[in-house]
Amino acid sequence: MSVTAARSVALKTLAAVRERDAYLGPVLEAQLSRATLSEADHALVTRLARGVIEALGTLDDVLDARIAKPGSVEPRVRDALRLAAYEILFMRTPARAAVHQGVEAVRRVRPQASGLANAVLRRLADEADTFPWGDPAADPTVMARAAGHPLWLVKMVAEESGFDVARLMLDANNEPAPLYLRHNPFVAPLDEALSILAADGAEPRISPPDASSVVVQHERAAVRGRALSEGYFLVTDAAAQMAPLAVAARPGMKILDAGAGRGTKTLSLQAAAVLAGGPADILSLDVHDFKTKLLRERMDTLGVPGVETVTGDILDPSSIPTPDDGFDAVLLDAPCTGLGTLRRHPEQRWRVSADDVERMAELQGSMLSAVASLVRPGGHVVYSTCSVAHAENDGVIEGFLNSPAGSEFRTVSVADIVPAEWQHYLTSQGWFRSIPEPGGPDGHFVARLERQASEA
Repeated sequence: MSVTAARSVALKTLAAVRERDAYLGPVLEAQLSRATLSEADHALVTRLARGVIEALGTLDDVLDARIAKPGSVEPRVRDALRLAAYEILFMRTPARAAVHQGVEAVRRVRPQASGLANAVLRRLADEADTFPWGDPAADPTVMARAAGHPLWLVKMVAEESGFDVARLMLDANNEPAPLYLRHNPFVAPLDEALSILAADGAEPRISPPDASSVVVQHERAAVRGRALSEGYFLVTDAAAQMAPLAVAARPGMKILDAGAGRGTKTLSLQAAAVLAGGPADILSLDVHDFKTKLLRERMDTLGVPGVETVTGDILDPSSIPTPDDGFDAVLLDAPCTGLGTLRRHPEQRWRVSADDVERMAELQGSMLSAVASLVRPGGHVVYSTCSVAHAENDGVIEGFLNSPAGSEFRTVSVADIVPAEWQHYLTSQGWFRSIPEPGGPDGHFVARLERQASEA
């Protein structure tokens, strides 16, 4: 029996992600668009490819422990072994079928390795009944293995936020993320936009943090429908929407959106100001010219008024056009490890290391110190990340407040914008910190810092 069509497409997807060091989503979409598959096989390809990418390091550890010379296994053979191991351990595919398909997949790319594949996969199948080989409720190593996560990440979250929080995060990371949207009031009023989204078949409902945030029941219908393609809504995680809300944009405010990217938060800032009575004066910044150009085009397409786009370097405040008396507010959505969004970017689970956390925290601290100098006395900085690492969140804020650059700043609680359903995300310091949990938002951090007037 040859390798099934679904497994063949899954293997092509895995090879493309590995060879190009690519993101899974676009590669998977391209592979599926070229294949003629049933709906069931379409779903199987998605589960296999995503599952192997999510559990990649765990699968390699398990396989390498059963291979005499793991370094000699060529990449295409390893792809096939990973896929079969995932089926055996995480999908509980009948052993005979999973082993046979794995051996055939290896035989197709390297016939000489089929004997190795047969021996390794049969041994693994014999041991599968007791996987993850320990108690995940008591041992972080077993918990990491059972959930297909790096051990360092599990230990970090368990130590910083508790074992129960770590378990919830692992469960969430292995489930599809909800699709959250943000209303664009510059295209149409909310009730009209919701009607169009409903007509698309998305089954929307209002979701925290406020009335402009929506979660949909049917993601594919939303992605293919008018409401998104025509700009009535923008895709953005619910917890990510907290950062622009914390800025509390008002008419006439001079606001810097540092590192604006595609401008989703820029739109949210201006929407809040306009809903409060009139536009703010927003400067949206990116370090790359081509991104600034795309940002300008997107703001025009979405109908967002009062936004100036500029190319500049956050670490070089002199490159940023600044009002004589400073900005009323700065939003720094800092580059980060993305550890709060791993379920949306499964390949990142094994690409990010503990060293990356420390490296990012140092960069984030430098960025915060730089943009804080652009805020007027009485103004504020909102700092945000999509990481769950305390070093990138609490550590950056504490380090800044204890530095000369932060000596004039104090924390101002964001409790005023945290909805009742999310009170457990509010820290004792007045910061917002969400951790991924099943059916909930991603992991995000938001802190608001006010610059106090200097004493005469």
